[in-house]
Amino acid sequence: MNKTKIYDFLAKYLDEANIEQLFSNLQNKQRSNILSNQYFVKIGQNTDELFFKNLVKEINLYKNNTNCKFFPKLIDYYIEEDICSIVLERINGQVLNSNRNTYINDALSEDERLKILNEILNIKTIKIDDKLDCSYSRQDKLSKYMNKLIDILGSSDLNILEKYSNDIAQVKCDNVISHGDLIPPNIMRENNSIFFIDWEFIAIRPESYDIAYFLMFSKKENSLDVLKYTKFSSTFKKEVKKDAIILCLKEMNNWNKLHGKLDDALVDGNIKRWKKELLIILKGYEI
Repeated sequence: MNKTKIYDFLAKYLDEANIEQLFSNLQNKQRSNILSNQYFVKIGQNTDELFFKNLVKEINLYKNNTNCKFFPKLIDYYIEEDICSIVLERINGQVLNSNRNTYINDALSEDERLKILNEILNIKTIKIDDKLDCSYSRQDKLSKYMNKLIDILGSSDLNILEKYSNDIAQVKCDNVISHGDLIPPNIMRENNSIFFIDWEFIAIRPESYDIAYFLMFSKKENSLDVLKYTKFSSTFKKEVKKDAIILCLKEMNNWNKLHGKLDDALVDGNIKRWKKELLIILKGYEI
């Protein structure tokens, strides 16, 4: 790493204390970011090739979409073989929820959720030159999670999933550019504007995927309830349900892996939350 060059780059936008804090936070991590009075600055180091490529891909995304209404304004960027940085104009708003451990924001009204859904549909229109991962497969995800969650789901729930498995695996909507991580901490609101941030998981997925992701993490129970107020076709609504089922299983699996690492009551509570949501979706799956 040419520390002089990256320091000189950062010094155009941050004071010395902020730069030192940025690098201090970067120790033993892949990325670090800081928010100043004017800018949001993110820096990443090449300790993991795929992760680093994703950061560079995020920089290119902002470069190719300078007039995109749901992107923060790109101010500057820096890319070397082993380190990169991006400087964005500070958004004078708030993320929907800053707690990355709970994600859920039950304070959002139906109208707010519907407005964000309409913005999410525009994600497919962004421009990107990089080759995006196209490997997302409902079939693979469903098989993986069902095998890993046998003890948690039990025979009754597994039988229901098995009954619908072939239908869940089928994709009956377009595969498009997808954010891939639309949890509340990655969505900002400034007055009447919505911004999507942290594009490190951008890939090609079903158009229903980001819709399902946002809905599942924006309400704690019966999170797909606002679908009935949309103009989505019945086919597309079912596609959202399919991706939501996969996401429930994914979260149950992720939390299950944290047994012994976090408080068991917290882990079990989250597994219970996602299982309950899964059963709500399955109950109304054929509707």
